[in-house]
Amino acid sequence: MKAAIVLVAAMLASVAPVPAIAQAYWAAPAADDFAYDINAVQAPWSKADIDVSHHDRIYVSDPTSTKIVVIDPAAGNELGRIDLSKSGMAEPSFSSPNVQRLAAARDGRTVATLATRSVTLLDLATNTERGRTVFETSPTAVAFTPNGHELWVSLGDEYAIAVVDPKTAREITRVPASGGAGATILSPDGRYAFVSLTAQPSVLVVDVAHRRVVGHVASTGAGAGAIAVSPDGKQIWATRRDSGTTTVFAAKPPFAVREVINTGPATSAVNFAQRADDSFAYVGVGGDQPGIKVYRTDSLEAVTTVPLQAAPTAVWPSGDGTRIYASLAGTNKVAAIDTLTYTTASTIPISTDAQSLIYVPGAVRSGKGLANLVPSGRDAALALAAR
Repeated sequence: MKAAIVLVAAMLASVAPVPAIAQAYWAAPAADDFAYDINAVQAPWSKADIDVSHHDRIYVSDPTSTKIVVIDPAAGNELGRIDLSKSGMAEPSFSSPNVQRLAAARDGRTVATLATRSVTLLDLATNTERGRTVFETSPTAVAFTPNGHELWVSLGDEYAIAVVDPKTAREITRVPASGGAGATILSPDGRYAFVSLTAQPSVLVVDVAHRRVVGHVASTGAGAGAIAVSPDGKQIWATRRDSGTTTVFAAKPPFAVREVINTGPATSAVNFAQRADDSFAYVGVGGDQPGIKVYRTDSLEAVTTVPLQAAPTAVWPSGDGTRIYASLAGTNKVAAIDTLTYTTASTIPISTDAQSLIYVPGAVRSGKGLANLVPSGRDAALALAAR
């Protein structure tokens, strides 16, 4: 017995402590019984073979509160909200608002969400928080590695990228990003991370395994922007809001720039939809004529522009590539765009404003997926939005 106690004590002593820069809280994820192909994800690791169904969910962050709106895309309506302020986790509580960016793990089990000075991990089977990492400053972006073993969190004000273990919500290490870490995406093979720098006109390329910077890709302009990888894993598209441009470059060394596209005023969100053998990029623009510009990824030819009621703050494809969903700034609405006709097929009213949006195929693996959702009390809000 004494030997066993000594062994356990030694094992506990060998576990690295949580870094002083972060605190973590964690709970085990719930089990499920829904068969799911982890390779069948439209973006950013794609195979267009998951039809839109009631198993799918759209998650929309509210930039002014602690809530995340949950939508059934097959029904085209809001189901309720996940309220992070009601978490059963230990302190610090989510008294601070500004739920911002969202990211989903490839297996569709977990969503990471950014808020003031923290990143929270949500178990999609139960719609509850199962982990949280707290930082000294507020994160600016978040992305999972394709295998789901790591979460890369951009800390713009600390000029670094924090690497977090999603299983424990503990910070593992940091990668310096002297130009201010912004939007981040991982290559489909998990080898490289691409980080759009906010203080420099550059995209940082990081070797994920060795945690070292291996390249810089020049972009037009610095500041805010978005970044995405094409479904075939060959291209990176990085937008810049202030310059109204999108830089397209190779996702493999030497990361050569193919073209800088003048996409338009207030260029923001970017994502892709795969249809049969064709891949298309969808780039959100604002200004006097807000909409989404569509480009072929093979020729970079401009296909069309889908007009929208307001500038899109985020765009994301359905699991089969038949729809692109866009959150519309200041409208309490999400637009569903038909990728065959390039028209708005429907508009989904929601109970809050929208900052970020992601589509998770097969998020509901058993039951109706309504557990622990807070009623939105959306009747009055939706009536107001419909005026």
